[in-house]
Amino acid sequence: MVQAAGRFRELVVGRPWRRRRRAIVIGIAITAALVVAALVTAIFLPALQVHEVEVEGTGYVEDADIRAAMGPGADGSVLLLPSGEIAEQVGAVPGVASVDVERVWPDGVRVSITEAAPIALLTELDGTSVVVGEDGQELPAAAGEGQSLVPLTVTSGSTDPEGAAAAMSEVLAEMPASLRGAIREVSASSTSDVTFELALEGGGAKTVVWGDARDAELKAEVVQALLGRPGSVIDVSSPVAPVTR
Repeated sequence: MVQAAGRFRELVVGRPWRRRRRAIVIGIAITAALVVAALVTAIFLPALQVHEVEVEGTGYVEDADIRAAMGPGADGSVLLLPSGEIAEQVGAVPGVASVDVERVWPDGVRVSITEAAPIALLTELDGTSVVVGEDGQELPAAAGEGQSLVPLTVTSGSTDPEGAAAAMSEVLAEMPASLRGAIREVSASSTSDVTFELALEGGGAKTVVWGDARDAELKAEVVQALLGRPGSVIDVSSPVAPVTR
């Protein structure tokens, strides 16, 4: 009877550690509620709403295009700024090579871009010309202003003009600077027949049959080694068996 009464009293009164645990749980719940309330309040604070948007690094890319690409993500609280989403959207703007988006406390956003370098002027089958970058992407016309661009031409009768254009851009991008600076023009009708005119230091020029975009480093070495040989054409479409004529 005594033991049963003692157990009943413990159930009614409760053990001290149980009371402490209840107090801790209640304290944690209250703290969490206060934190959530503080965060919600901070999100809607006027002082933390985006008011200033800085755009850095633009040259030929229009500042207005960058701001338009940011979309509604740049509105609202700095705390909820979707920097990754904004960077992806801005990165899709023609001419943008890389993007960095950062918060500027308490109410600003800074978008820093790096523009793609223009390397060539591509003339397509219909006669239109576009400025292209190193990876073959079309750039705004303003990118070519004041630049010395290599002419790229898709030759008539091409059945794969897009492939030819991409191959020429890739070949030019991978070309060593010592050769690229001497190229007068590049032409192709497909991905495997890239040809260019190379100006010689002493005057005159040679035609280089490059072929496809593979083995760029080896082909460049072979071309440089054969520049002094007789003939007006250097064919390195098969760099292990080059031909001069």
